[in-house]
Amino acid sequence: MSRLFAVVINDPQRIACALHPTREVLVARSAPEGWGLASYQGGEVLLMRHPKPLAGELDFFQQVRDLRTDYVVGHVGEPGTQGKLENTQPFRFRSWVFAQSGGAQRLADARAGLLEHVPDFLRRNIRAQAAAEHLFHVVLAFLHDAGKLDDPNLRLADATAALRGAMLLAQRLTAGAEPEATAMNVVLTNGRILLAARSGRPLFVRQVSGIADCQLCGASLPEDSRRDRRRVSHEHVRAVLVASEPAKIAAEGWEEVPDATIVGVTRDLGKTLLSLKAD
Repeated sequence: MSRLFAVVINDPQRIACALHPTREVLVARSAPEGWGLASYQGGEVLLMRHPKPLAGELDFFQQVRDLRTDYVVGHVGEPGTQGKLENTQPFRFRSWVFAQSGGAQRLADARAGLLEHVPDFLRRNIRAQAAAEHLFHVVLAFLHDAGKLDDPNLRLADATAALRGAMLLAQRLTAGAEPEATAMNVVLTNGRILLAARSGRPLFVRQVSGIADCQLCGASLPEDSRRDRRRVSHEHVRAVLVASEPAKIAAEGWEEVPDATIVGVTRDLGKTLLSLKAD
């Protein structure tokens, strides 16, 4: 499966319907370093973090299907990055949620440089030894400097500038390292907008614009109805799915995000591709 995924949907009641056609992307053969899931309900962030190794398969679809939420971020830990609850992604600060795949070792060597850009009141929130949480707090610091940290009407451009600035700083601090060691993808959301950045690792995005024949709801129809092939439609459902490093993409509709690109998704499900490079 992807080690990192995110979903935005306009109908919290239909998240399982939107994910069902792509559920194979949400299955991991194992999670030896644990896993985590963040969702929003009533504007509040709910975290499910499991730092212990999981014996057997991890099916995120089963974890998500009963949720009533419009934003979800899921993460599977990478070797040597977790093991403790405080190190388990996604990370949260107020309404903000962040998760990162890749780049852990090289960023760990650059943590002191990252922390130079984080004010004291934000530093006090850092609980993990994970370099990803340090990078998250650099993003928060840039938002704070712009006066946008708690802005409920934050523009996509302002959030993009903060994420871009943090990732470019990480690149400067790890300059000279092997590209594979510094490659990382990240997801950032405040429950109103979502950003997913590709920097050296595969990243795919899929848009849902109505569900004409919901296989999940159709399976729950009486046998006579199924035999007659009666369809259950959710024409109003719109969603955007993001998957980092998927083992396979079987369902139609996925498009690969170009490298050095940020996918921005607004509250109205508008999708924009923005450059990760400096302006």
